[in-house]
Amino acid sequence: MRQGIAKFHAGMCALVIVATPLSVWAQTTPKPAEPKAAAPASPAPADEVTDVTVFLKRKSSIPEQNMRIDTRTASSCGFIGSDGSSDYIADYIRETTGTYDLNDPNNFSENSPLGDASREGGGTDFFDRQDRSADETGSGASDGCTDTDRRFAAGRATILRRDKTIYQAFDFFDQKKYPEALAMFKTAYNKIGYEDAAFYIARMYLEGLGTPKSPKDAIFWLRKVAEQPVNMRRPHPFDPKNPDYMETRAEATLTLAKIYLTGFGVPRDPKEALKWFEKAASIGFVPASKIVGDIFYYGNGVPKDLNKAYKNYSEAAKYGYAPAQYAVGQILEYGEGSIKADPNTALGWFREAAKAKHPGAMYKIAVAYDSGEGVAADPQKALIFYKEAAIGGNADAQNAIGTYFYQGGLLPKDDVAARQWFEVAARNGQADAAFNLAVMYTKGEGGPKDLVKAYVWFMAARVHGHENATTALKSIQSQMTDAEKAEVAKLFAPKS
Repeated sequence: MRQGIAKFHAGMCALVIVATPLSVWAQTTPKPAEPKAAAPASPAPADEVTDVTVFLKRKSSIPEQNMRIDTRTASSCGFIGSDGSSDYIADYIRETTGTYDLNDPNNFSENSPLGDASREGGGTDFFDRQDRSADETGSGASDGCTDTDRRFAAGRATILRRDKTIYQAFDFFDQKKYPEALAMFKTAYNKIGYEDAAFYIARMYLEGLGTPKSPKDAIFWLRKVAEQPVNMRRPHPFDPKNPDYMETRAEATLTLAKIYLTGFGVPRDPKEALKWFEKAASIGFVPASKIVGDIFYYGNGVPKDLNKAYKNYSEAAKYGYAPAQYAVGQILEYGEGSIKADPNTALGWFREAAKAKHPGAMYKIAVAYDSGEGVAADPQKALIFYKEAAIGGNADAQNAIGTYFYQGGLLPKDDVAARQWFEVAARNGQADAAFNLAVMYTKGEGGPKDLVKAYVWFMAARVHGHENATTALKSIQSQMTDAEKAEVAKLFAPKS
């Protein structure tokens, strides 16, 4: 039986698919490093003074010494399609060959006459009559980019290269000068369109930093980031070793989802939340696919749909997201709905998740080695996986380690250690551990005898569904003194 709803941790934010208070900041967007001034050139050695100085041989401030015009914003150079598809093809060629195609009319060097708009010779008459005529008539559209397009791109690149507003905004923010930071973030966004600026403006409205709290304004700015066109060339990076990392767009999208999921300053709207979780998944934030799977698995605001849940879990699993791999394994282990049981494949997914130290998956591997199901029985390996899973916080594994110490064998018999592990597992809601701990308190094993605590833990075992807890409670009541019964009554009395 699956244990509750899966939790999704993202830096400072923890998401549980229930109505909980919102902590919106999954991972603070890293402050960009401010460009540093170039170090002064060292004098040339005497034997190199007569070397020929190569004209314009200097490292460009734009990667690969070429500028590329985004055909989605240029006026006339969408030579394949107005949707920017030309960019994707040209970048594919560049990435596979290691260089730009210099014959591509969308590429030009920043050192060319129409490159750096700040240099003399770069052209100060931004729109000349010939360019304007070509743009207006459309005659230049099929021939690639016009000089106007190149000058516009060069001018924008120059502004971006020299702009310091975003760094000034972050400096104000770090100094807690929030009104000044908010104003400067808005300046930065209006000047360049930085996603980080829009995101921090949203954050400040959401938290009331330098301005009254306004979820409505926060949503406005978050949407500016989240609704940007998806860049097919650069999907959101995902590293299974750092699965919670988010780029600004993913973080804005997830924040919108959480706002609507929990009703933070707006009416709670699970369907709107699902839309934004699906958006986050579509831009490549893999953990969002797991969340979407949870929503369909548990029917949070939508009808339960095991097939959609399994599809989303599988999508995240194939990219190496351990919680999704574990979820796929859980479904396949015994089968659910129309999905047939496949224990061998389930074990394979548990193995993959265990590589990432997923506690639940490590427990499943331990059980396999313990029982010899799907693998050759190996008690020593089982113990290793139980230990790792227990340290990772898996309550079933913690109870198992307690049992090892209680029984002795592969581990030396140690009632004190057994009692400690049973208590850890019991506090994590493990029914068998609560029952075992109560038994040890009843007998005085591993510590003092305490029938009151025994009664409390038998009650906990009953709450968590242990089949023998009710009988045990009746038995222990017959052993208790009147004083102990009074103490128990006081503990369970309704709070005034």
